[in-house]
Amino acid sequence: MNVRTELEEISPVKKRLRVEVPVETVLAEFNRVAATYRRRSRIAGFRPGKAPVAMVKRRYRKDIRQDVLRKLISESYDQSIREKKIRPLGQLQLEQVALDEGEPLVYEAVVETLPEFQVPEYKGLEVRLEKKAPDEESVNQELERLRDRHAPLISAPDRETVRDGDYAVVDLLGRYVPGEEEAIRQENTTIRVGDERTQSEFNQALPGMEIGGEKTFAVDYPEDYPEEKLAGRRVRFNLQLNDIKVKDLPDLNDEFAKDLGDFDDLDQLREQIRQGLSSQWQQARDSSIRGQLVRGLSEACPFQVPETLVEERIDNKIRDIAYNLVQQGVDPAKAKLDWNRIREDLRHGAEQETRAALILSEIAEVEQLEVELWEFEDELRKTAEALNQPVEKIRPQFDDEGARGGLQIRILRRKALEVLMEHAVVRDE
Repeated sequence: MNVRTELEEISPVKKRLRVEVPVETVLAEFNRVAATYRRRSRIAGFRPGKAPVAMVKRRYRKDIRQDVLRKLISESYDQSIREKKIRPLGQLQLEQVALDEGEPLVYEAVVETLPEFQVPEYKGLEVRLEKKAPDEESVNQELERLRDRHAPLISAPDRETVRDGDYAVVDLLGRYVPGEEEAIRQENTTIRVGDERTQSEFNQALPGMEIGGEKTFAVDYPEDYPEEKLAGRRVRFNLQLNDIKVKDLPDLNDEFAKDLGDFDDLDQLREQIRQGLSSQWQQARDSSIRGQLVRGLSEACPFQVPETLVEERIDNKIRDIAYNLVQQGVDPAKAKLDWNRIREDLRHGAEQETRAALILSEIAEVEQLEVELWEFEDELRKTAEALNQPVEKIRPQFDDEGARGGLQIRILRRKALEVLMEHAVVRDE
């Protein structure tokens, strides 16, 4: 196809193509499509497929024009991006399309493209770490957390007045204000006094109360309160204190260790805690190194990144947030969250990560990294686990060349990041 193409650079990652398809090609395509419609048409007064072409063109004018547009734009666009050596991202955005029979087809298309950049020096990047390796004090702190977590609640001995840190057992009756409609009724519910997760009005009302005592107070719930029936409402509570409970911390001995699991003694429990803390520390250390390297790459080569790729990354992050809400039993559609604000808050990080990902792809080429079959299968297995699906159920999805290529790119970028980590200069502070 003889196509005339002009290329305008809007930005380093956005181009405008002006494409003109000559009138001869347009006329030939109109005639071809019209002939197809003629063969299929049933027009009164004419045998099937024998109506005059001019009549067919008048009757099916809009449909014929749409078919001509679809065919010519598809073919001319593909030819234009090949000639101009453009690798477009995302969907084609058409502007100012002009098409009439007897006239050339003229249209403009705005496309985003991958940026051109020089790969920065990526070996010997410096990272700084502040977190120290876990020591015996860390082990002791974890043991204390375990004692606290597994301590039963008992009635406070020789005490009838509530203090911060106590567990108050109360009867609650809450009514909406204004009005008297019942909002909450609970009996013998337990409230931890002074806890940051406890509504502040309860933390203020309970200290100093005595068993059998009653108190009335109001709570103004914020508009974004997760429990929908309370969000944005004022509730007046009548509260009666039934009991005061405290934690009965178990002794730190061999029996405590045996009660927690398959441990012969306290030393075995200590060793498992030590190993677990060490593993967590190493994971946190590696995560910090990776994060600093990604930021370092992005800052070392601050080219403009395509908005299409940034939006895709933000979309993925939003999906992760929604998934986590579902896991917590919260409907994302009903959560009182400003999703537009969240998207904007995520944008800067998404731009950095996108830029670093593009650089890592180039590093993978420089290092001549390849994806082994076992690496692909391992990544496929991890993807299946994340989706909570059998591997064989998701495998057909990756028979598609695009999906398979996306998985391979993910592996290559991770391997490129491992090259950076291997040559990073790590300084502990």
